[in-house]
Amino acid sequence: MAKRKKKQNLIYLSRIIIVVAIIGGSWFYSHHTREVSNSYAVSETATLSSGARVYNSLSAIQRANLPDQALVKVNRYYLTSNDNDDTYARITYNGKNYFVRTTDIELKMNNEINSYLTQSGLPHAKITKQISSIFEQRGYSTSSGNPRGVVIHDTGNENSTISSEVSYMKQNYSSTRVFVHTFIDNQQIVNIADTKYMAEGAGPYANPYFVQFEMPHEYTAASFANQLGNAAYYTAYILKQNNLPVTKGTKDGGGTVWTHAMISSYLGGTDHEDPISYWSTAARKLFGTTYNINNFVELVQAYYNQM
Repeated sequence: MAKRKKKQNLIYLSRIIIVVAIIGGSWFYSHHTREVSNSYAVSETATLSSGARVYNSLSAIQRANLPDQALVKVNRYYLTSNDNDDTYARITYNGKNYFVRTTDIELKMNNEINSYLTQSGLPHAKITKQISSIFEQRGYSTSSGNPRGVVIHDTGNENSTISSEVSYMKQNYSSTRVFVHTFIDNQQIVNIADTKYMAEGAGPYANPYFVQFEMPHEYTAASFANQLGNAAYYTAYILKQNNLPVTKGTKDGGGTVWTHAMISSYLGGTDHEDPISYWSTAARKLFGTTYNINNFVELVQAYYNQM
């Protein structure tokens, strides 16, 4: 009788262990499987940070051992909707693919200004909200009701400031009906219109879809670089906030990062060419180099990777 009872207890214990193992395994798997909400291809070079957590796959629990500071190729990014909404990079090392959180890599920059900012630790100002109630609030024309990207402007005015530009925009809004969400210089990111609603600064084919910001002109190397850093950080922030990838605008209307000039060329409804001349002129005079939307997208990705 005692033997039979002991055998039954062992059977019950075995069943309990199996159930616990199944539940525990399911919990562990659910907390280590990355649910990909978006992905996009890139061609970048990066170094791994010390102690970087490298995985054999996005769903793998097992980690891989790669050398600290290893030079790797980045060929794709993955946005996840769990695991704190982390972004992962697919990297190639010695011909094999691995996966790593983007906070554990540092991109190698192809532009002198971007390198300057990287070496400075990717500095940026905090976003200051000074939301005005005078601007009309109309929802975005997207299925989600959220923006699908960012449009970059420069003010086109020499020696103006954020304060003077904002004052002018407010004073003339009733007649022009023109406004943007945010102004960015080398020290400030000033948000004057709620980004939950569309702005009116880039024509009828862009306004219903994009967050928009303006840049007053800067005149020293450090101030121009810091303005670009603030602009890239703000762009990355908006994209990350809306779970959007970092991709350059395209002729078919795709992509998330746009200049006003690209809106004119690809979407129409406006004829402005900013910030092409401002960027190229300032980069040449202050750094002896060039600067364009490709360089800016690269910088946005660097800031995005740290979020």
